[in-house]
Amino acid sequence: MSNEARYRVGMVARMTGLSTHTLRVWEKRYAAVLPHRTEAGGRLYSDQDVERLRVLHRLVEEGHSIGGIAKLPTGELQTMAAKLPVAEDRTGSAQLIALRDRFIEAIERLDIVGAEQMLSRAALSTEPAEFLRSAVGPILQEVGERWERGDLRIAHEHASSTVMRGLLFSLMRLYPASDAMPGVVVATPAGEHHELGALMVAMLATMHGWRVLYLGADLPAEEIAFAANSTGARMIMVSVSNLEPDDARTELAEIERSAPEGVRLLAGGRAAVVPENSRIELHDDLSALEAVLSR
Repeated sequence: MSNEARYRVGMVARMTGLSTHTLRVWEKRYAAVLPHRTEAGGRLYSDQDVERLRVLHRLVEEGHSIGGIAKLPTGELQTMAAKLPVAEDRTGSAQLIALRDRFIEAIERLDIVGAEQMLSRAALSTEPAEFLRSAVGPILQEVGERWERGDLRIAHEHASSTVMRGLLFSLMRLYPASDAMPGVVVATPAGEHHELGALMVAMLATMHGWRVLYLGADLPAEEIAFAANSTGARMIMVSVSNLEPDDARTELAEIERSAPEGVRLLAGGRAAVVPENSRIELHDDLSALEAVLSR
């Protein structure tokens, strides 16, 4: 097996089934592999690197923590992998669906540690945007619906929110922004106490290089505008999940009135109601929002 560094990161992602995001995290945080650096700063991997990453991927899928195995010798990793049962042929989408069920089962037992571990493992082996769309969003919706039906207690809903909040903050810290990048203020309007939608949006913006100022929940319009004006932000994004329609319309109108000229305004969430003839853009779909952020 050659030790010549010759594969670029995109090719390695295809060869191993790992996302480029996961490769960066495994290298930066855990030093799982140490690729060769070109003069221009690009990364090149050898056959040995690729094989090591494949084995690590298999072990993580079977429940091992990447932090616990990342620095083991490749031979030891291969021995561990040889003892595993034959892997099922399951798509990433099917795995995320199964993750939702296991996560909610853990929350029902109030097993916060178990819920955190399974969600963290999935986050490290899935593209962030796909993780938000196929895991975080559906889990939040399912937990909310079960709570409304009375199948889950308030304690379950709070436990789920605590796990999600901690994970999303951790993922955001993986993307340090440059001062040269455009700024965006993310918050929920006054009276809106549910912040997980805003956190998802903040993480998505951070992924795409935006310099995110995350202000959390229940913020008056004048404070959101002050933050945007003080930081020279190019965009304001607000999430509205549980306000009554009239309250949502009123708060968004006040944000539009208070916001500095030239700042782009985006709103999303199941309770977002944009006033008539407003310049606020309504984005309920994460894919559409990602398209805006990537531009």
